[in-house]
Amino acid sequence: MKPEIIIFDVNHTLLNMFTLKEEVNAALENEMGFEIWFPKLLHYSLVETTTKNYRNFTEIALETFRMISDKFDKSFTNSEVANIISEITKLPPFPDVKPGLEELKSSGYRLIAFSNGKHDVLQSQLKFAELNSIFDGIHSVEEVKKYKPHPRSYHYILNKYRITAQKALMVAAHPWDILGAKRAGLKTCFIERPGEIFYQLADKPDLRLNGIDKISQNL
Repeated sequence: MKPEIIIFDVNHTLLNMFTLKEEVNAALENEMGFEIWFPKLLHYSLVETTTKNYRNFTEIALETFRMISDKFDKSFTNSEVANIISEITKLPPFPDVKPGLEELKSSGYRLIAFSNGKHDVLQSQLKFAELNSIFDGIHSVEEVKKYKPHPRSYHYILNKYRITAQKALMVAAHPWDILGAKRAGLKTCFIERPGEIFYQLADKPDLRLNGIDKISQNL
């Protein structure tokens, strides 16, 4: 069954996070800085959700950056941390993204961007990457206050567009996002970005591709 809507994760799926990684590593003066900070950001977003609380992604990003900066014997002011993290609004899309999205759009699919990031940050990201006009909807988990991969986050999008899980395809380069969507009943497409290895204890995705521009021909 072909999907009626296609839901896209944003960071690392559509947008290349290399420049943010370089900014974080330069600030911490360590090539592993980003690899330590970003998982901790994801970890504490899930802590907030599982303990039935909500703090927006930017707040958690700032606090977890301060936490890990101590490990590198670094100290930053609030404005310095905010300036470092702001690089996330200036990420370029991967080369396969825009042509792939445009092909799907021309084929009649409704395209939805769905991110753990704050709504204003998400809007800035997609505008900078010149992708915002392609999407039929741009949504943040702020609207449901449950971080992906909580099932309620995916169900929020399904309910908003009045569609069943079987008619929705979730596209992501994060194995945990694919796992969450799959267990929420959605069809899934894992995009094999550099450094991502699929979690083998999860059900296999319906599609496993190396670029957004490969989706249309495989549906």
